[in-house]
Amino acid sequence: MVKLRILGRSLGLGLLLSSCGGDPLPLKVGGKQSPEEQVVAELVAGLAEASGIPVQRRIGLGGSRLSLEALKRGEIDIYPEQTGTGLALLGLAETSSTDEAPPMALLRERYAPLGLAWSAPLGFESRPGLAMLHERARALAIDTYTDLANPANRVAIAVDQAFRARPVDGLNPLRRRYGMAFEEVVEIPTRDGSKSYDYLLDGRVDVALVHSSDAQVDVFDLKVLEDDLGFFPRYDAALLYRQAALERFPALGPMLERLDGAISNESMQALSRRVSVRGEDPGAVARSELIRLGLIEGEDRRRDRQALSLAVSLSANADGEAGTVLRQLRRSFPASNVNLVRSADPLGAVLEGNVRLALVSAPAFFAPGSVDPATGLPPLRGGLEAVALIGTSFLHAFSLDASITRVTDARSIATGSAGSSGFRAAQTLIDGLQLDAELVPVEGDTPAALAAALIRSGADLALLMQPVGNSTALTLLQRGLPLLPVENWGQRNNRIVFPYLQPAQLSADHYGRFVARGNGIKGELPGLPKPINTLATQLVLAGPATVGEMRLSTQGPGSSFVPRALPLTDQAVERINAATGQVEEIYPVLPQAPALAPRLPQPPASLNASPAASLLALSAVLLLGWLAFLLLRPLREPMA
Repeated sequence: MVKLRILGRSLGLGLLLSSCGGDPLPLKVGGKQSPEEQVVAELVAGLAEASGIPVQRRIGLGGSRLSLEALKRGEIDIYPEQTGTGLALLGLAETSSTDEAPPMALLRERYAPLGLAWSAPLGFESRPGLAMLHERARALAIDTYTDLANPANRVAIAVDQAFRARPVDGLNPLRRRYGMAFEEVVEIPTRDGSKSYDYLLDGRVDVALVHSSDAQVDVFDLKVLEDDLGFFPRYDAALLYRQAALERFPALGPMLERLDGAISNESMQALSRRVSVRGEDPGAVARSELIRLGLIEGEDRRRDRQALSLAVSLSANADGEAGTVLRQLRRSFPASNVNLVRSADPLGAVLEGNVRLALVSAPAFFAPGSVDPATGLPPLRGGLEAVALIGTSFLHAFSLDASITRVTDARSIATGSAGSSGFRAAQTLIDGLQLDAELVPVEGDTPAALAAALIRSGADLALLMQPVGNSTALTLLQRGLPLLPVENWGQRNNRIVFPYLQPAQLSADHYGRFVARGNGIKGELPGLPKPINTLATQLVLAGPATVGEMRLSTQGPGSSFVPRALPLTDQAVERINAATGQVEEIYPVLPQAPALAPRLPQPPASLNASPAASLLALSAVLLLGWLAFLLLRPLREPMA
């Protein structure tokens, strides 16, 4: 028994001594909860593992205060932090955000007594900011934080809990600095910070807290307001770590040097987009970036994302319906690269296979100038179908000559490029009113350039078919060009031959929310002093028409191979319509995607069984009868 005790103690002592050999404790890599923080933490963890350092991941701990406390207690060894936040955590604040270099010397001096150190900046900045939708900011004439503080602008703002609680660079210090008074503050859990974008896009709030490294700022084409008083300092990303970790892991120092300036602002936005928009795993995203940077060896196996480009006219607002549709598509198809492409002929771009979708008004589907005997309508452009209803476009007929006071007086009409909705609407107008006028198509790379080209065209009339708020139309209105009414459209048989153009009224009230406050207009536009009669039509998304049963999804095997003019699947069409949320149906005269056709209820199942089933049932009945006979028949008495 004594020998067994001695042997047991010897084994225990041996195990204890063996456990003390080397350093069994791993490098504990921490990280906060945003996609950017998770990716950077995974970059550190992946590079450390490749450098032979054992790693324990503690990513997603919480906000900056919690992460710093965990670092001081040794619960983590390293985590990503921003320089501006590092100062704020100590109760310090920089005096200006215009400094070209981050305050690394000050940070290292103040954190050294805590046993903590800062790496060199990683190369990108994640500065907080306030963002709005372009159309909302334009309606309220807001470009700067000072504009936001205007008492007339009672707006709602969405911020995360951490920002609201920060005493140095948070919401309350910001409000005091600018004298802001928000109508409502919507507080979002820090872990769900991306919901602020949902609230902003859905109109739940007017302003949202964003960060310069967030992918959603560019994805959703948001307007970042100017911090004109320089409230926010620089927020360069770096790594905050324990000095003791360098002693435990000598390879950590050279590893940190390899990350010095390795990640640009553009790279960080792309990485953040893969996580926050496309839903990829932060670890996989970080690994592919380390491979791309040449910091580790391996093969990046991710496949290219399917493109779902949207063509719009040269005069379309990037911050109007086009921007809204772009955001809806990106939210509905996070696995696809959804891009905006300006085109002189958006439907032509679809037919050529250069884009998958086009945003056009209904007249773009037709080729006026003749009537198809089979339909009684102008000929349709083949190979196209309407996918979803987006809104309404109005015909804007501007007089470019003071002597032209009626549309019927015009002898020349300037429009957008041939093939555009405006060009084809002008053709329809000439046919419907039997005008003796020629078309003068012009082009401009931007809405403002198109407005200038229309004015310089020398035509009597400029015609646009665009939604209310279009920048080109607004520019012409604010220059005082009068809008002319379109009268007598219901005469003859125009409602039969051209059913895609319907009588409507247009007034200054339609443009009220697009006219900036305080500009002296006060709800009236020089070119639209009173309501006028005009024409309206549907604004739709269009795609290539169905060919047989071959249809293309935006995801799945083979989605990276896109044959020319292949239509969307029914599922993709349904997702687009769910995102747009329109109740009105598309004009029956427009060719439509099969998914939009009414679905008849399934007929009830037939009550008449097949012959085989009937025979089987009869056999079962006979079998049951025979068994009953066997059970119920009287037993015969045995013979003596």
